[in-house]
Amino acid sequence: MRKVLATALLFFVVFFTGSRIYSDLYEVPAPTYVITAEEIRQSGATDLGTLLDRNVPGIFMKKKTGVSQQSEVVIRGITTEILVLVDGIPYYRSSHLADGATVDLRSFPLENIERVEVVKGGGSAIYGSMAAGGVINIITKKPVASGGMILAEAGSNDWRRYYVSGNALGDNLSAGIWYERTEEGRRRLFYDTVPENRFDSLEYMGDAYGLVLRGSSWVLRVTTGEYRYKYLTPGWGQDPADLNDERKEYGRYSFRYDADSWYLLTGYDTQRYEILQNAGNFYEDSAFTAEFGGRSAMGEALVAWGIYYRYEETEFSDGWGDPAVSKDRFNLAPFLEVSYPAGDWLVNLGLRYEVWRQEANDHEELVPKISIQRQFANGNIFYLAASRVFAMPSFYEMYAESSWTAGNPDLKPEKGWSYETGIKGPDEYSWSAGVFYTGLEDKIKSVYDPGIYKYTYLNLADFRTYGVEISRSWKLAEKWVFSLNGTWQYPEEKQDISSPWVRSYGVPEWEIGGALKFSTGPWKMILDVSWAGNQAGNAGWYDWDAGDYVLVDLAVSWEAGDDTITLFCFNLLDEKYTYNSAGWHYYGPERGFRLRWERRF
Repeated sequence: MRKVLATALLFFVVFFTGSRIYSDLYEVPAPTYVITAEEIRQSGATDLGTLLDRNVPGIFMKKKTGVSQQSEVVIRGITTEILVLVDGIPYYRSSHLADGATVDLRSFPLENIERVEVVKGGGSAIYGSMAAGGVINIITKKPVASGGMILAEAGSNDWRRYYVSGNALGDNLSAGIWYERTEEGRRRLFYDTVPENRFDSLEYMGDAYGLVLRGSSWVLRVTTGEYRYKYLTPGWGQDPADLNDERKEYGRYSFRYDADSWYLLTGYDTQRYEILQNAGNFYEDSAFTAEFGGRSAMGEALVAWGIYYRYEETEFSDGWGDPAVSKDRFNLAPFLEVSYPAGDWLVNLGLRYEVWRQEANDHEELVPKISIQRQFANGNIFYLAASRVFAMPSFYEMYAESSWTAGNPDLKPEKGWSYETGIKGPDEYSWSAGVFYTGLEDKIKSVYDPGIYKYTYLNLADFRTYGVEISRSWKLAEKWVFSLNGTWQYPEEKQDISSPWVRSYGVPEWEIGGALKFSTGPWKMILDVSWAGNQAGNAGWYDWDAGDYVLVDLAVSWEAGDDTITLFCFNLLDEKYTYNSAGWHYYGPERGFRLRWERRF
């Protein structure tokens, strides 16, 4: 363990998700996963949600029908309380709704991602609000060599994607620039049961741009984008269908400076969501973030410290003549992490003091995390961790004002505890297995208030989830690798203090996946099989036949010099299944293909 701490000090500027102390993700005392840029290339995923669903055990993507709907994932039955970081900076909508995702994962062009790090379990003691279910850190690319690439991709349902990038390296300054265009045509989306009709997504079109400037000890990143999509839903009155026309815009700006013993991280992001068929219906969020910190050795202990600041603004209107709501708040949080060797064990303590100031009730919370771990001679690490978790209510939940919704400024944060124990190895060829339990109190729910004839938000529910996760890879031969992962999970919730525990709706109890990889010369092949079983089909007011399903995907690539051609085939068995949401049965992916060409120079 002392060797681990000494190694961490040697690489101060390298930070990994889940800790500000360790220099290797495998050392973090929690279930951790990494998806590299090469794995992203080979995955054939169309968006980040699909990528996570296929590559990380226990992550489930709800709506898998193309990119015409918001891309969101569930971790261990948790949707809202998942924190997304972009290059270490928290990124989420502060006007989200209860039980809804705080981030649309379509806004992250996959070709611009260097790697994705996922740390499951409670992360509030490290990162603050929204990190009850886990943390997804998206690390974007930096220019490391002069050159660039061109990519073109086409496939089923009029799918088209184009990407171009270029990098230039100098002695004191490096620069990179990129652009991506994504299009998709008409495809089936969902069917309604009363009456039973099929409804389609009609079109999707997105553009994204990026710029990176890098010096010897600093990096500046800029990403902007916009996407627009149209789809049909059941109509009002005599109309058989309504046209939904929606647009989202986003911008992300970050700067990081690393000195010998300290760092400065700043960021600013904007997100705007417009429902164009309803005049004046929009949701706009922005946030400024700054973090200053460092780490040092104190005897045998390694200490990381810092202070975090976040300022959030929102403006939204549900349209139909309702006035726009404008609000702001700020968050200040000093934090401390300490790791200390005790014999063959390492003891880790994290503390974060959250201070929130807003027009509604202010809030302060001390958030602790404690863990112990031991590294064995074969490199395996055993860990045991307990962490306080919490999530602040959103602006919309507190301040919504419309003809059908009234906010509740007296909402309290959701709070609870998360527990983890397991064993993990130094590489993918070692077993990784763990058991988890997370409980949340005062979970926020949308309920109808007959006194005001509107929906409002209350701290009504309790939530708990527990389960087992395993993963391992085997090198079968020089050219063959087989990977296996499995999850058993049982998320439950109580709608109020007197109601019984009910399984969380729509989440599969079992998820098992396997991938067979083959590589020889210019050829690479990946055959991926996944099974989801025993989805919870009771939403409290109706049931649905939540059948099991098996998905089989295949990717074959051929490389010749600077060119690579890849064929992706999805849902080879043409498995037909649906995911039910609000009474609408969303189709699973149709059988299809995509062909991609890329050239690097």
